[in-house]
Amino acid sequence: MLLVTALLVVVLSLAGWLVYARTTGALEAELRSRISEDFTLMQDAQSRAGEQGLAQFINWALATRSSEGFAFGMFTEAGGHLSGNLTTLPAFEGWGQITAAAGDASSPKTLLGYAGEIGDHIVVVAHSNGIVSTTGNTVLEALLIAGLVIAMTSLGTGYVVSRGTSQRLHRLAQTLGSVAGGNSDIRLPVSPRNDQIDFVSRQINGYLDRLAELMTGMRNTAIAIAHDLKTPLNRVSILLQNAEATRDPDQIRSYLDKIHDELDGLKSVLDTILRISRIEASDDTSTFAQIDLTDMARDLVQTFEPVLEEQGQTIRFIEPQASVSPTFGDRRMLQQLIVNLIENAGRYAGPAARVAVSVTQGNGAPVVTIADNGPGIPGDKREAVFEPFFRMNPERDELGTGLGLAMVKAIANRHRATIELDDNNPGLVVRLILAPRATVEMPPTPYQATP
Repeated sequence: MLLVTALLVVVLSLAGWLVYARTTGALEAELRSRISEDFTLMQDAQSRAGEQGLAQFINWALATRSSEGFAFGMFTEAGGHLSGNLTTLPAFEGWGQITAAAGDASSPKTLLGYAGEIGDHIVVVAHSNGIVSTTGNTVLEALLIAGLVIAMTSLGTGYVVSRGTSQRLHRLAQTLGSVAGGNSDIRLPVSPRNDQIDFVSRQINGYLDRLAELMTGMRNTAIAIAHDLKTPLNRVSILLQNAEATRDPDQIRSYLDKIHDELDGLKSVLDTILRISRIEASDDTSTFAQIDLTDMARDLVQTFEPVLEEQGQTIRFIEPQASVSPTFGDRRMLQQLIVNLIENAGRYAGPAARVAVSVTQGNGAPVVTIADNGPGIPGDKREAVFEPFFRMNPERDELGTGLGLAMVKAIANRHRATIELDDNNPGLVVRLILAPRATVEMPPTPYQATP
């Protein structure tokens, strides 16, 4: 604040000097104009009546004007005084300053004068420039007082504002300290002033809301992981106990094979969790390229046809009616996403399920649609199915891990894509709405809080 005040003082000083110079300059120009007019009138008097007319004009001017503010003098070329109240010929030609005695000898007055030849004489006309100095001093005093008032007001206002800002920043620091201490429910106050600090507070509150959501998700995921890993670990423990209790080598081998299968399942779950975490944490697009999703989806349908036929199910690819633009993304990720959706449809749609896959042109990017005629997903659970380890019927779905759609959601978010679930009457329709390349390459935007 002191730096701002100092800068303000410098600016005011420069402005004051400019005002002073312009004011005194204008007054001096006006004074020179009056002197020039008097000199011109004296030339006219000389041309009409000679030396006598010039002397009469000087006497008339002194009689009608203040003798303290004006001075006239007529001199011979040798410097002899002929007429006027100025008795000594000044030592300059043209414009100059004349110091004359005033009533107070200690403070002589200064006059601005002009000396020039009229006929055979030297004539001097001088006017007091006291108005110039007086006005200049008055302007300087006014500017000084105004500058002091402005500076003091600025310091006072700055102190009040900075004190309020400091208190608000201190509250902000306290809030962030509380968040760092584990309190995820606290939020920054937002005043009705809607200033920059309020804008920052809203942004931080938005980030805190998002952080609370992530912490809740992580907590729920950790609980789900612990719950889902507990069952296979219990089975492994039971199998180990059974293996220890038997002497039959064939039975021991059977138990060990089952333990091996359980551990492979655990490894697969942990690998999937780690992959989802890596996808969600990365914004690297170095592996992204232009991809023809139409060809990719068609090839995957051909791959899954014999698999679903063995289960008594069918899958077909619906050829697009118009050209579909390529998308910008990671081939392996998008392939994994479509595979997970197809496997999900085949697993839950039923033994006589019919699955249809299509790729159409959306708003500047492809839209992948996978539809089945199975039981579908209730509307109140369509958000939950994307949570890790969520299974609608865990008691009947012992082989599922609940991570397939979580992987789909992570890959979609990584590509700035949107997933929509809708009714197929009967069955489920899943739409993957890709984003244009410019949106995919755009860095993540800060979380926008609702005002």
